[in-house]
Amino acid sequence: MLTRIRRFSPASGWLPLISLVALALFIVYTILVASGALLYPTMYQEQWLLQRPLTGFDCVLRQWGNIGDPLPTLLLVLALGGLCLVLRYRPRVLLYLCLLFLLGVAAEWLGKQYFAQPVPGKIYVGLTSLSCPQIWKISHATRLKIDLGMWWLAPPISHGRALNAWYSATTPFSFADAQTVYGYPSGHAIRWCFIGLVACWLAWRQVKWWPVRLFSMALALFVAFGGGFAEFFIGYHLITDLIGGYLLGICLACLAITLLSRNERRSRQGRSLPLPASSPALQESVAPV
Repeated sequence: MLTRIRRFSPASGWLPLISLVALALFIVYTILVASGALLYPTMYQEQWLLQRPLTGFDCVLRQWGNIGDPLPTLLLVLALGGLCLVLRYRPRVLLYLCLLFLLGVAAEWLGKQYFAQPVPGKIYVGLTSLSCPQIWKISHATRLKIDLGMWWLAPPISHGRALNAWYSATTPFSFADAQTVYGYPSGHAIRWCFIGLVACWLAWRQVKWWPVRLFSMALALFVAFGGGFAEFFIGYHLITDLIGGYLLGICLACLAITLLSRNERRSRQGRSLPLPASSPALQESVAPV
């Protein structure tokens, strides 16, 4: 009975279903984005974002966003796969993680080749003010300190840039001077969601002390959804890019967790060793009633 329960564990039961649902939602959402049905709601959302205050922390998020590029995140996936090997998962899980990661990169590349979104000129100019354009005026030493999170060292944004952002947020927009952007889906959202959700599952599965387990899971979930949101927050991606990236990242993460759950060593699945034929427990179990 215990073997049957483990055979129908959540990772092998409802996680593949969630992956299929997320993939179906991604396809439907992509069709809506390509048709232009979400164009005006997206622009209204971007105008709402432009009303936020511009602070030095925007520069920190801009610098931290480099960690979400394909090469640094590939190193994180390799580290995650190495951790799985230490935890006695089968060696092929490293290949599975890398293949799913590359599948997400390929989906990002294809989407950015074929799915264009027009952005009104006023909003486009305003969005460029969110991503700390003044960071290029500072020295490399100061920029390195900002990389470490010292947001108070970032120079303030110019008054003209702040006025542009506020003007873009409060005036009606027109698509007559629209700029075409190719940012769908957000690769940062895909990769961070993939890495964060897999790390969250590993923390839930492997960490035994519950305070550390809860902290590790919360941190992994924050990384999963915060990494992509930061790119939206500083104007690098539209809200549609973010949602599409989340859906695809969830799909790939659920596939990865399913493969991990099916490639655990037997010693980590709690299966008991067979009893010898002379064992009193075995004789009692086969004794006639």
